[in-house]
Amino acid sequence: MIDKNYFLRKAQDNFPELKYSVLTPEITEFIGSDGEGILLDLGEHAVGHFSFSFDRVDVFVDAPVRLIIKFGEDIREINDDFSQYGGILSKTWLQEEVINLDFPQKITMPRRYACRYIKITVERTTRPIRLFDFSFRASTSADVSALKPANKTDDLLRKIDLVATNTLKECMQTFFEDGPKRDRRLWIGDLRLEALANYYTFNNLEIVKRCLYLFAAGECNKSGFLPSFVYETPYYHSGATHIEDYALLYVVSVCDYYEHTRDINVINDLLGICKSQLESFTATLDENLIATKQDGWFSFIDWCPGLQCMTALQGVYLYTLERFSGLLKAIGDEEYKKYSALFSQVCSASKKHLYDENEKVFVNNSDNAQLSVHSQVWMILGGVISGDEAKKLLLSCLDNKKFKQPVTPYMRHYVIEAMLKLDMKAEAVQYLKEFWGGMVELGADTFWEAYVPDDLEFSPYKDRMINSLCHAWSCTPSYFIRKYGL
Repeated sequence: MIDKNYFLRKAQDNFPELKYSVLTPEITEFIGSDGEGILLDLGEHAVGHFSFSFDRVDVFVDAPVRLIIKFGEDIREINDDFSQYGGILSKTWLQEEVINLDFPQKITMPRRYACRYIKITVERTTRPIRLFDFSFRASTSADVSALKPANKTDDLLRKIDLVATNTLKECMQTFFEDGPKRDRRLWIGDLRLEALANYYTFNNLEIVKRCLYLFAAGECNKSGFLPSFVYETPYYHSGATHIEDYALLYVVSVCDYYEHTRDINVINDLLGICKSQLESFTATLDENLIATKQDGWFSFIDWCPGLQCMTALQGVYLYTLERFSGLLKAIGDEEYKKYSALFSQVCSASKKHLYDENEKVFVNNSDNAQLSVHSQVWMILGGVISGDEAKKLLLSCLDNKKFKQPVTPYMRHYVIEAMLKLDMKAEAVQYLKEFWGGMVELGADTFWEAYVPDDLEFSPYKDRMINSLCHAWSCTPSYFIRKYGL
């Protein structure tokens, strides 16, 4: 039996090389006193460490100088009043520091930041001071020289691709981070989408293998599911949270990896874990082969407020069954027949028990029969419905106020994936342009964690200021544009 330490060694064997570059703002010097400040623009979003030098002007500084240094992923964040923050996540994720300087020196800020803009305000000084030699040492494990241009004819798609690849680049550190400003963890859901985009852009296979092995080393819960996230620093730690759709999508990530690389050695290492994820989930089905909610479980699907997830989760399960069966068949594992047969049975049961024949929609398996885009999309991806019937259903629910709508680029990815499965290429292009193009029109250098076009204040954490404006699960336009020739 392969143990945790084996997987951690394999993860370490695939540690990606970080590449560094130095960005310098156009402003090179600032001289000021109490209440005065400077706004630096790096010209692009960057992840790394900020340095500057501090000196007196013409007289001795006879008391400590206090500076407030604020980092913003966009100009709106720079102008936010952090003292008014009222969200549910820790305020310490907001990128603002207060430092006291006793004597002239060069300062390198110890924390890593994700930003384009840096605002420095002199809060207290008894004499004018001079700040100069500003620099930002940016890091990424993406090899930008390996990136080739994508769409050359559509200006908006070209801009979207540029922002998407930059989003991915910023989240590629020593593993796929969900967001370099906040969390800085590896989540399974983000991993799957980052890996897909990576295959068609930077094609760094080391970082994908590293992430797959880091999860393989994680502590499973009592039901056998992998943790939904892992930390790398200050030491390896797998999170206590287990999200069932993420556990299933780990299996899909392994299938994606094999489809792209045909690397049977990695598959042999991870095959048992993949089977255990599906077996653990299958054990929760009721007598009708429908997923049932278990104590202590959490389904993600999307940050849509009030979303009921069980029908969408059923679709994720079917999607995973079909992909895993295909993987087993490709590598000559006869167990594919078992998973293929189970897929057919669950698919039929899902149509029978979750589809409203009168309304021609999938409903959530609950008392109020909630309607959502999420349920329709995952039933399409799960193979329960197809062809013209599925196209009509999908088009009828998008932007329909009777249906819960996606609020994250993560779920929007799966909407486009469903469209492309149904050969709705023109609709997929339009949907991609309207959503990701909306962020481009708002000046995004990188794509955001959450975006609701009609509510720019939306936040799953009850305050927009804490939202990540460079988030891993938002990078897949590059995948769609490049793989499908959009």
